[in-house]
Amino acid sequence: MASLKEVAEQAGVSESTVSRALRGTGRVSAKTRAHVQEVANRLHFTLSRSASSLASGKTMRVTMVFTDTLNTWFNAAALEGAYEVLSEAGYDLVPMIVRTQANMQRFFERLPGNRNLDGMIVVSIMLDNTQVGILEDLTIPSVGLDARAIGGYSATVRVDDADSMHQAVQLLHSLGHERIGFVEMPDNPDFLFSAKLRSGAFMDAARQMGYDENDLALFEGRDSSKFRSFQDAVSETANRIISRPNRPTAICVETDDFAIALIYAMRRVGIRVPEDLAIIGFDDNDRSSMAELTTLHQDPVMMGRMAAEKVVALMHGETLHEPHSMLRTSLIMRATTRRLGQ
Repeated sequence: MASLKEVAEQAGVSESTVSRALRGTGRVSAKTRAHVQEVANRLHFTLSRSASSLASGKTMRVTMVFTDTLNTWFNAAALEGAYEVLSEAGYDLVPMIVRTQANMQRFFERLPGNRNLDGMIVVSIMLDNTQVGILEDLTIPSVGLDARAIGGYSATVRVDDADSMHQAVQLLHSLGHERIGFVEMPDNPDFLFSAKLRSGAFMDAARQMGYDENDLALFEGRDSSKFRSFQDAVSETANRIISRPNRPTAICVETDDFAIALIYAMRRVGIRVPEDLAIIGFDDNDRSSMAELTTLHQDPVMMGRMAAEKVVALMHGETLHEPHSMLRTSLIMRATTRRLGQ
């Protein structure tokens, strides 16, 4: 393997110029930089990541913080989008899973002294005041992806839940449904997730559209640890919907996966979807089209790319034209909704 010295000799420049040219730092003309890169390629020389990091004071590493497994539809897609951008920019992406609030607290407490990352992306988590304060004092950029609020973050990428739920309620209202409801997912009570904004936004949109409290039902998510399985949680939620007096004729569900499972649970007990119960999901994941689920489409791959682009720009010292991005969803009409009485 060729050495830095050999590249310098072949290129006719100093070793320090080779180092600056290949790291993309310092005052090196475009012509010299291209020449050094051509020689390095010909000699199959690659500047050591560790050497480059020591010289620049940068780790070339971004941490992405999750509270759930990485193979969920949203997390996997967001991770893919972020990786595309960060790898192209020369950064390593390090996923971190914090499953409890205690783990999250320890992570944030250690952040001010952490020299192992240049930036971070936090996914779908509501931060407390202490964590917001830590982020505000950090010298490294932080981006909230699917964040509940912008507090503490250098930048955010969020879905407009208020507009999304307005679209859902408007559809159900136009189809003649007078009793409607929202179904939350079971979740980890240690965290407040961004998706929980949807239930409040749904109820607000319904009230604005003229529904009163007797017309509305909120099926709150229970502690996921109390259930033996996902199917257990689905069955318990379905029973609450079925047994409710004056049960709704239409519901919006926090995620597609839970909505699809509820469709099958309802059909097993003779409740027809959409004739007896219309159902709207949220995500438009890969399974929703096969289930013919009416849903609200979001694009976590694009959101991951946007979050990564923001953190890269901030790490390079750039000023963002739009630090906080709010994205609209689109309503995808399929077979689980229809006009009441048809």
